[in-house]
Amino acid sequence: MKTDMYHFILGLWQNAPLMAAFTAILLAQISKVPIEYAMNHRWDLHKVIDAGGMPSSHAAGVSALTISLAYVVGPDSPVFATAVVFTAIVLYDAGGIRRHAGEHAVLLNRLAVELMESDISMEGSSANEGERLKEILGHEPQEVLVGAIIGVIIGAVFGKWW
Repeated sequence: MKTDMYHFILGLWQNAPLMAAFTAILLAQISKVPIEYAMNHRWDLHKVIDAGGMPSSHAAGVSALTISLAYVVGPDSPVFATAVVFTAIVLYDAGGIRRHAGEHAVLLNRLAVELMESDISMEGSSANEGERLKEILGHEPQEVLVGAIIGVIIGAVFGKWW
């Protein structure tokens, strides 16, 4: 049993696409802290676990996975083709649908504040409890692009040398 777990963990470690994706996600998430400082002159360690922001860790992870798969299984592989489609969907979602959901959250939060200030009863709503919808859900196109670039670089490095 102990050797089975060892081989399992070793297999994960030797899986270049998996390690590339995890590394890209980790690097993108960690880089959000100094980027936040450079842009807003404040250290916000919570950015490491936040969704949204510069760069997109979603874009970085799927791009690294896809590029490293091109090296490992080849561009003519059905696995690579699947990864390309998966990457396209994730990039579209990160920069489109999720971003728009964040914009809707901004408007709903503003509406809830205005309703509370006008003393209109909002029984059963989360606004009465002081909760706000998460406003930063998705990414601006440049955040997705930078994340994808990070992923392509990491994917190529891991795919070629891991």
